[in-house]
Amino acid sequence: MEHSGLESMHAGREKATNLPCASLENIMEDSSYERINSQGVSRRVYKVITGSCEALDVHPLELRFPLDYNALIPFPCPLHLTNNTDEQVAFKLKPKRGIYSCFRNIPLYGVVPQRSTYTLIVIMTPPAKLSEDTDFDLILQSIKFGEGIIQGQCNDRFFEAAKEVGTVMHEVTLKAVSAPQGETIYKHTIPPVMKVISVERARQELYSIDANPEKSWIIIGHSGGYVRIWDYVTQRWRGPIQISRGPLDCIKFIARKQWFVAGSSDGIHVQEEAIKKKKIQRFRARVSSVTSLAVHPTKPYVLSSSYGGLIKLWDWDKGWECITTFEGEHSDVVCQLAFNPNDTSSFASVSNDRTIKVWGLDSPKSHYTLSGHSDNVKCLDFFTRDDGQYLITGSVDNTAKIWDLQKKTCILTLEVFRSPVIYVFSHPNLPVLITGTRNGIIYLWSSTDFRLRGILNILRGADVMGLACLMESRRVVIGQSHAISIVDIDDEETIGSKGDFESSI
Repeated sequence: MEHSGLESMHAGREKATNLPCASLENIMEDSSYERINSQGVSRRVYKVITGSCEALDVHPLELRFPLDYNALIPFPCPLHLTNNTDEQVAFKLKPKRGIYSCFRNIPLYGVVPQRSTYTLIVIMTPPAKLSEDTDFDLILQSIKFGEGIIQGQCNDRFFEAAKEVGTVMHEVTLKAVSAPQGETIYKHTIPPVMKVISVERARQELYSIDANPEKSWIIIGHSGGYVRIWDYVTQRWRGPIQISRGPLDCIKFIARKQWFVAGSSDGIHVQEEAIKKKKIQRFRARVSSVTSLAVHPTKPYVLSSSYGGLIKLWDWDKGWECITTFEGEHSDVVCQLAFNPNDTSSFASVSNDRTIKVWGLDSPKSHYTLSGHSDNVKCLDFFTRDDGQYLITGSVDNTAKIWDLQKKTCILTLEVFRSPVIYVFSHPNLPVLITGTRNGIIYLWSSTDFRLRGILNILRGADVMGLACLMESRRVVIGQSHAISIVDIDDEETIGSKGDFESSI
């Protein structure tokens, strides 16, 4: 039986107030008492234990930001919160002295699930004047609670409600200090599963993203119909160039032709990938409101989907002729398409009609339909496990589902999410699945046993608009509505086998 967040805290009040205290050398304050108000009513006052964060292992306790007077980009620093208990833990990170202007994404709230690690990326805005002896204290507050609280309720009102019912709250002080350029920000004896390499601010609202499999290029489709390419090795931008009047809802490299293809409300646009004023090739297919594109890995084909459940197959060797139309089966918007990498004559689609369909290129009719989500299905990707073929899908119902394509059934539902799952990704080089949510949280899963390996919060509240692998590596690019980030995924077999690890941030 589910409870609301406040009911869960009431139900767990007796258990919470009997939690063991922190060690004496760590406790600076331990306050919990009954207070009589003006009406003579006894009211429980919440208990605060400072200098301790009992439910969470916190690392590092000192956040070191690089000292650079001329910096124009934000300084990110990771904070790892590990929950080794069997209960969820809510947290809030805030400045001790109310200095919010120095941090781009403070305050931060979240929920760390049982037996998992949550990585926060704390971002300091480059200040005009920052000396090496400057420091800013941050306070991390944490509360244990049971099931039944959604992410949206983890905010100031949630923590105020915790005070009202006398919940035990732990506080730990984190020191944010400046570090000279070139100095390692921190050392970690065990490398994190996800390591943020860089965070680049998007100059316009980001709608779509892709990575070139042969070059160090990331392509970005923006809200105003503009395209820009970022070389993540040279740190240089190409463009912008405007190819549409509306947002570019999807964009893909066609690497073997050195093109890119983009979809928008006014159709499909094909352009040479080396953005120049002279357009070598441009093509516009007359379909409206393109929602997704998929490029065939070997044949001259591009699949497109649009509003009304319409799917079309285009052949660029035939002058971008539409050679097949798949229609009349999805009753609502088709949100995403993907070719099956193990059987490139088939593909899958997901729709706001709550279904997943698997198709073949040889017929305009689908092979079969998968049903099980209770709300719009927004995303999908294929992956292989034990030589079997599977799909992962994400939905507005706040779940991701794993489908066995041989049995044509759902074998597992991932329910840890606190927000709609709007992007899923199977890493091509690692046994890893990645899910991104509307509130900006990234979840990393093992594709072998579907264990949650880590959670990453870079820009909470900024939709995850895309995920892609960088040039045959472990690194992925994460596109959010106002930033792109490069993250290194650590292979699970190497975790714990390394010595001191230095963050690359």
